[in-house]
Parts: sequence; C-alpha cells; structure tokens
Amino acid sequence: MKKSINNTRYGLWMDSRHAKILKIQGDGTVSFKEMEASNQKRERFAGESTNKTGMLGSTLSPEKRMQARENNHLNKFIKAIVAELDHANAILILGSGDARFELQNAIHKSKTLNGVWIENRASSKLSRRELEMETEKHYNLSLQ
Repeated sequence: MKKSINNTRYGLWMDSRHAKILKIQGDGTVSFKEMEASNQKRERFAGESTNKTGMLGSTLSPEKRMQARENNHLNKFIKAIVAELDHANAILILGSGDARFELQNAIHKSKTLNGVWIENRASSKLSRRELEMETEKHYNLSLQ
C-alpha cells in the first residue's frame, strides 16, 4: 500500500479552558474552530481550606477532590482537541500554562498522530488573526 503524503498543518492556541484551532490543508484551504472546556471557573469561598480528619487518621480535604475534578475535566478537554487534529503533518502549539504540555503528551500517546512534528511555545492570549499570522510566519506560508 502507498502512504499518502499529507500536508495538513495546525496552529493551535490553548489554555485550560479555551482552544483555538487553525487548520491549513495542503491545497491552501484554511479552517478555524474555537472550543470551550465544559468545566466552570472554580468559585472560592472564605475559610475553604479547612481539613477534616476521617477514620484511621486520614485527612478528608475538599481541595484534593476539587483538584482531581479539574484534572479530569482537563483530560476530557485535551482528548476533544486531539480528536480534532486529524491527518496532521505538523502541529504548532501556543499557549500559557501547563495545558499545552499535557496536550503535547496526549498527542505523543495517540496512535493516529504518532510521529507528527510538534513545536510547543509559550504565548500570551491570541486572537484569530494573530494566530493566523503566527502560524503563517512559523510555516513560511502566505495565507489570504
């Protein structure tokens, strides 16, 4: 069987709650998609850091449970982003925080995206046009 050469490139900006995906196909077709995470911003209350002692000296901490919930929401969000990255040749990941490293690890673990060239850089929040310009500059393209 012949392997098809795929020139689909992605420019992606993300944080833990929001993602902007720019897809550039080999023929120059550009598509854009925004995704929101399903988790809500955590509310903080005064006196939230009380620990209660359970049986056998174990500590029942609501912070641990909330952190585990946030991690599960982030993992679901990252899986949804990886599902959008089909037939990729190269991926540029921009963003702030640790979510972009989690995404990079998920892409490396994915069977369909195994061996895809990935570059991961820190960036402040970008608009759609700024993401297009960064991706164009990175891949030396001319988007219209």
